[in-house]
Amino acid sequence: MNVLSLFDGISCGRVALDRANIKVSKYYASEIDKTAIKISENNHSDIEQIGNVNDIQSWNLPTIDLLLGGSPCQDFSRGATISNKVRTGLKGDRSNLFWKYLEAKHKFNPKYFLLENVVMPKEHEEIITMSLGVEPIKINSNLVSFQNRERLYWTNIPGVSPPEDRSISFQDYKDTNFDYCSQFKVNQTASRLKMWGDGVSGNCPNVTYRNKVNCVTLKQDRHKNSGLIEFDGFCRYLTRRELELSQTLNIGYTDSVSYNQACKAIGNGWTVDVIAHILSSMEK
Repeated sequence: MNVLSLFDGISCGRVALDRANIKVSKYYASEIDKTAIKISENNHSDIEQIGNVNDIQSWNLPTIDLLLGGSPCQDFSRGATISNKVRTGLKGDRSNLFWKYLEAKHKFNPKYFLLENVVMPKEHEEIITMSLGVEPIKINSNLVSFQNRERLYWTNIPGVSPPEDRSISFQDYKDTNFDYCSQFKVNQTASRLKMWGDGVSGNCPNVTYRNKVNCVTLKQDRHKNSGLIEFDGFCRYLTRRELELSQTLNIGYTDSVSYNQACKAIGNGWTVDVIAHILSSMEK
């Protein structure tokens, strides 16, 4: 199978294909973020990076069997409302890259396609649905991980439905090693700890005792239940291992970059087991 992955990020699609036991002949990745590419190349020697998606018309590729993509979501998300006052949606500088995905779909005419994005205003969802000709499937990553992450998936792969709930609790995966956890201690003066905790004893009324964490982002102290944890007298962020597990990535997948770089890259990635579940329907 030849695969083209747009906005490839850290190649979660490649990991998902392996996990679904789908043989890949060639995996072409379009990505411009250097950190994401570094993580991808550190884990996969067979991926061919083909550059910026804006250069799509110059790409000379063989028959593409599967087109993957998670076009940038920032102009659809709630965060866009906070920073830009209004959600610019498909007209935004980043989320309008959906049209490049559609261009690739028309140019390469893959047998199967899969597009992922955030839950968005209905007007934008309907435009994407009409453009792709399929209704989206809403899946929350909390069915296969300890992360609440509701997303829309448009695909022509037949027979796809949400995965069964594995009832995975964060408490069963939470790190407890003191030396390791100490590396992720919160700087109280630089964080919003006082907003969510008391800022003195280290009390963090967030995910400390919860079964699920909220959608992982670079800023774990942005909202309640984002990622602050009370631990042995101090407050800490989610560890690198916990972040990787929240997206069902292999432990150590982001070891080639700094912790902050990993936070961003993981947050921009896919929940691997959700993608593997969807792709496995191709074999059926």
